[in-house]
Amino acid sequence: MVNKTIKIIKTETYLKSVYSLKNPEDIVAVEKKVNKLLENPNIAIPMKHQHEGFCEIQVGKSMRVYCIKFDGTILVFVMGIVDDKHDKTYGNPKEYEKIFSRLREAKEEFKRKI
Repeated sequence: MVNKTIKIIKTETYLKSVYSLKNPEDIVAVEKKVNKLLENPNIAIPMKHQHEGFCEIQVGKSMRVYCIKFDGTILVFVMGIVDDKHDKTYGNPKEYEKIFSRLREAKEEFKRKI
């Protein structure tokens, strides 16, 4: 059953990153997982050390898609950075700071629009 209170907004960044993947199977896997958010928004797991509503969705063993939850009823899907080198990025604080900086900017932008 589809939850009507959930709304997914796929940003231009998300679309560019997904469709830049070389393997069509990866594109399908990411899109399927993101669309499952309508059925189960809990697949977007809060990031352990971030308390700003940032979440990540694991797609397969090696890809993550980042998102932001607003107010528990609207899920705004933003900054869809698909990272097939998650362990490498995790070990590089500068890369994560770039991700969080972009997420913070997007969060402010979408707050004004919603």
